Amino acid sequence: MDIMATILNEARSTPEGLRKTRIMYRCNLSFRQLKIYLKLLVDKGFLRVVLTKGSKEEVEIYQITEEGLSFLEVYGNLRDRLGEKRLTR
Repeated sequence: MDIMATILNEARSTPEGLRKTRIMYRCNLSFRQLKIYLKLLVDKGFLRVVLTKGSKEEVEIYQITEEGLSFLEVYGNLRDRLGEKRLTR
């Protein structure tokens, strides 16, 4: 859940969303790990994929959804109750 929250927190940091590579580097994940977590987050409705015109081809941009924001809020509250440092802003 910490990794999921980290990915969602990064996606929340920019309103236009992030590309896979940016998420991978900011969250310090391998590409294999990233693919697994992105699929899970999209399947659960926490992230959405938006296709955008890139310089040569369409690019997948990942944006946080209302469900994703709700997850971060609940996750932050749980960490607060457990007395852990708050990850989300």
